[in-house]
Amino acid sequence: MKTSKKLKKWYRDEQFVRYMHKRVNEEMRRAANQRLTAEYRVLDDGFDRDKRYIAPLTNYLTYRLQLARLQKKVRKRRRGIWWVFIRVIVLGIYTEHFPREFEKLRQDLLEDIMPMLHEEYLKWRNNQ
Repeated sequence: MKTSKKLKKWYRDEQFVRYMHKRVNEEMRRAANQRLTAEYRVLDDGFDRDKRYIAPLTNYLTYRLQLARLQKKVRKRRRGIWWVFIRVIVLGIYTEHFPREFEKLRQDLLEDIMPMLHEEYLKWRNNQ
């Protein structure tokens, strides 16, 4: 089943959607305590002043996502994917105003994060 079909099916499960929101909120709180990389800070600050930084910023986030995907340890891989996901959420409105630049990254993130969340949800539900 393709990812988009799986997502549609998962979104119909209200309990999964509630779990998903809870987990994203937890990760947002955790991200508030995380240090940002120097590279990300430079690109993010530059993007605030000059929109030409959008390409380097999306390239850096894509690079970090690819780096996370290559991690052999599951825990490190998941942490890396969450890191990129939260950074994209924090950028928020910019991802809406620059859809062409962020679309591929957003799609890649959904394909990574949603199966992770669904797997966590199934483990959580089975342990209840």
